[in-house]
Amino acid sequence: MDLPPELDALRAFHGHLGVYVTLGLRMGEIGRRRLGSYKGLSAAVSSRLEPPMLCVVDGVQFSSGCTMGKGNIRVVSGENPEVVFTKEGRTVRVVLRAGLRDRIEREMSKEKELEQSLHYFRVPESELFDITEL
Repeated sequence: MDLPPELDALRAFHGHLGVYVTLGLRMGEIGRRRLGSYKGLSAAVSSRLEPPMLCVVDGVQFSSGCTMGKGNIRVVSGENPEVVFTKEGRTVRVVLRAGLRDRIEREMSKEKELEQSLHYFRVPESELFDITEL
Protein backbone atom coordinates (compact mmCIF):
# COMPACT_ATOMS: atom_id res chain seq x y z
CA MET A 1 0.00 0.00 0.00
CA ASP A 2 1.39 3.41 -0.99
CA LEU A 3 1.42 5.76 1.95
CA PRO A 4 1.70 9.54 2.00
CA PRO A 5 5.25 10.61 2.94
CA GLU A 6 4.09 11.84 6.39
CA LEU A 7 2.68 8.41 7.30
CA ASP A 8 5.72 6.62 5.94
CA ALA A 9 7.99 8.81 8.07
CA LEU A 10 5.71 8.36 11.10
CA ARG A 11 5.88 4.59 10.67
CA ALA A 12 9.69 4.76 10.59
CA PHE A 13 9.71 6.90 13.75
CA HIS A 14 7.17 4.86 15.75
CA GLY A 15 7.96 1.38 14.40
CA HIS A 16 4.53 0.70 12.91
CA LEU A 17 1.33 2.54 12.10
CA GLY A 18 -1.87 2.50 14.07
CA VAL A 19 -4.90 4.65 14.63
CA TYR A 20 -3.68 6.38 17.79
CA VAL A 21 -0.23 7.35 16.52
CA THR A 22 -1.95 8.71 13.39
CA LEU A 23 -4.42 10.70 15.49
CA GLY A 24 -1.49 12.05 17.51
CA LEU A 25 0.17 13.15 14.26
CA ARG A 26 -2.99 15.04 13.33
CA MET A 27 -3.28 16.61 16.81
CA GLY A 28 0.33 17.77 16.76
CA GLU A 29 -0.15 19.31 13.32
CA ILE A 30 -3.13 21.30 14.62
CA GLY A 31 -1.20 22.65 17.59
CA ARG A 32 1.79 23.62 15.52
CA ARG A 33 -0.34 25.19 12.79
CA ARG A 34 -2.40 27.22 15.26
CA LEU A 35 0.46 28.36 17.50
CA GLY A 36 3.48 28.33 15.21
CA SER A 37 6.81 26.53 15.19
CA TYR A 38 7.91 24.28 18.01
CA LYS A 39 10.09 27.00 19.57
CA GLY A 40 8.29 27.93 22.78
CA LEU A 41 5.51 25.39 22.16
CA SER A 42 4.57 22.93 24.89
CA ALA A 43 2.05 20.11 25.01
CA ALA A 44 0.16 18.28 27.74
CA VAL A 45 -1.17 14.98 26.39
CA SER A 46 -4.00 13.15 28.12
CA SER A 47 -4.22 9.44 27.35
CA ARG A 48 -4.50 6.04 28.91
CA LEU A 49 -1.02 5.22 30.11
CA GLU A 50 -0.63 2.02 28.07
CA PRO A 51 -0.67 1.18 24.37
CA PRO A 52 -2.41 1.36 22.05
CA MET A 53 -3.85 4.73 23.17
CA LEU A 54 -0.50 5.87 24.57
CA CYS A 55 0.85 5.77 20.99
CA VAL A 56 -0.87 9.14 20.53
CA VAL A 57 2.13 10.64 22.37
CA ASP A 58 4.57 9.56 19.64
CA GLY A 59 2.34 11.10 16.98
CA VAL A 60 2.20 14.39 18.89
CA GLN A 61 5.98 14.40 19.39
CA PHE A 62 6.59 13.62 15.73
CA SER A 63 4.44 16.40 14.29
CA SER A 64 4.53 19.14 16.92
CA GLY A 65 8.22 19.14 17.75
CA CYS A 66 7.39 18.84 21.46
CA THR A 67 9.49 16.00 22.83
CA MET A 68 10.28 14.25 26.07
CA GLY A 69 13.97 15.03 25.55
CA LYS A 70 13.34 18.78 25.33
CA GLY A 71 10.98 18.59 28.30
CA ASN A 72 8.21 20.48 26.53
CA ILE A 73 5.72 17.63 26.53
CA ARG A 74 4.11 15.82 29.44
CA VAL A 75 1.66 12.95 29.67
CA VAL A 76 -1.21 12.66 32.13
CA SER A 77 -3.68 9.86 32.64
CA GLY A 78 -7.02 10.21 30.88
CA GLU A 79 -9.68 8.15 29.17
CA ASN A 80 -9.89 10.10 25.92
CA PRO A 81 -7.01 11.44 23.79
CA GLU A 82 -6.57 15.16 24.32
CA VAL A 83 -3.72 17.62 23.90
CA VAL A 84 -3.45 21.10 25.36
CA PHE A 85 -0.84 23.16 23.53
CA THR A 86 0.51 26.40 24.95
CA LYS A 87 2.80 29.07 23.58
CA GLU A 88 3.36 32.68 24.59
CA GLY A 89 0.16 32.93 26.63
CA ARG A 90 -2.03 31.25 24.00
CA THR A 91 -3.66 27.86 24.47
CA VAL A 92 -5.23 25.42 22.02
CA ARG A 93 -7.09 22.34 23.22
CA VAL A 94 -7.55 19.42 20.78
CA VAL A 95 -9.87 16.61 21.93
CA LEU A 96 -10.97 13.46 20.12
CA ARG A 97 -14.71 13.88 19.48
CA ALA A 98 -17.14 12.14 21.80
CA GLY A 99 -17.91 8.56 20.80
CA LEU A 100 -14.96 8.15 18.43
CA ARG A 101 -12.75 6.39 20.98
CA ASP A 102 -15.35 3.64 21.45
CA ARG A 103 -15.75 3.25 17.69
CA ILE A 104 -11.98 3.12 17.15
CA GLU A 105 -11.51 0.50 19.83
CA ARG A 106 -14.31 -1.66 18.40
CA GLU A 107 -12.90 -1.51 14.87
CA MET A 108 -9.16 -1.53 15.57
CA SER A 109 -7.23 -4.55 14.34
CA LYS A 110 -3.57 -5.35 13.71
CA GLU A 111 -4.46 -6.76 10.27
CA LYS A 112 -6.06 -3.49 9.16
CA GLU A 113 -3.76 -0.98 10.86
CA LEU A 114 -2.41 0.51 7.59
CA GLU A 115 -5.89 0.88 6.12
CA GLN A 116 -7.25 2.37 9.34
CA SER A 117 -4.29 4.74 9.71
CA LEU A 118 -4.77 5.98 6.16
CA HIS A 119 -8.49 6.48 6.84
CA TYR A 120 -7.85 8.61 9.96
CA PHE A 121 -5.10 10.50 8.15
CA ARG A 122 -7.59 11.54 5.43
CA VAL A 123 -10.74 12.28 7.47
CA PRO A 124 -11.29 16.05 7.84
CA GLU A 125 -10.06 17.20 11.23
CA SER A 126 -13.46 18.76 11.95
CA GLU A 127 -14.93 15.24 11.99
CA LEU A 128 -12.29 13.93 14.39
CA PHE A 129 -11.57 16.69 16.88
CA ASP A 130 -13.11 19.43 18.94
CA ILE A 131 -10.64 22.32 18.81
CA THR A 132 -10.85 25.21 21.24
CA GLU A 133 -8.63 28.26 21.55
CA LEU A 134 -8.66 29.29 25.21
